[in-house]
Amino acid sequence: MAAIVGLLFFQGTPKPEVENYPVHPALAPDMPADIKAIVEQKCYGCHNAESKNEKGKAKLDWDAFEASKKSKQMATKGKINEVLVDGDMPPAKFLEMKPEGKLSEAELATLLQWSAGKKKAAE
Repeated sequence: MAAIVGLLFFQGTPKPEVENYPVHPALAPDMPADIKAIVEQKCYGCHNAESKNEKGKAKLDWDAFEASKKSKQMATKGKINEVLVDGDMPPAKFLEMKPEGKLSEAELATLLQWSAGKKKAAE
């Protein structure tokens, strides 16, 4: 009888709610913190699944980037590096409207190093 009462007690106790917030792909743990910060501030606005900028979303979707396989990430990082080296990102037309979107020299250097697959130099 005590066992039945015990089972009824445990069944009647509400389970604690665990809040499951979706992890924003651009904030996924395997992306370095400095890269996350730059991406959030300067890139994610145009390059995400919900963006109204169809061209930007089609060329790079940060939401899909983190979910992709490492081989696809490496290929994408190569393309990111190429457009950064060529000075094509952020686009000049975008910077005319939003000059605050320009990458600083430090941000550009950080993204170039990351996208080239190089380890950060010891400080």
